[in-house]
Amino acid sequence: MVINDTLSLWIGGIGTLVGILSAGIAVYQWAVLNESKKRKRELQFILAGINNAAIQKQQTWQNQIGTLKHLETDQDWEMGRLYLRAKDDFAEIASLTIALEGTIDVDHSAIKKMMENSIQIVKLNNGLQEEGLKNPSVKKPGNQNEEKP
Repeated sequence: MVINDTLSLWIGGIGTLVGILSAGIAVYQWAVLNESKKRKRELQFILAGINNAAIQKQQTWQNQIGTLKHLETDQDWEMGRLYLRAKDDFAEIASLTIALEGTIDVDHSAIKKMMENSIQIVKLNNGLQEEGLKNPSVKKPGNQNEEKP
């Protein structure tokens, strides 16, 4: 009986040790998954920032294209092609960041969230400007009838 009791004690001890290790592994896996979710969000917002910068640069090149009046010389045409190429390159970067962000998490888009935040900021800024125009000490644009000192 002493052998059975000793064997039973060892089996119970090993079972307890395996249980503790299993619990430790489960906690570790939970922590890794949690950290992975954080990293996914961070990566999405990095891609959203790149997307935002690419869209702004694309608009900048579009504005540069608008400054070209008449393309008469070969140099003018070359400059126009360079501007168009730069605009198209930034459009490709913006498209790629959207595609890459979609592979990280299809259900949650940091690019969409940033765009919604930008729209909200513009609306708030417009409201602030409207309130500023209600101030009687501020001259309203177009009011030319006031006396000049």
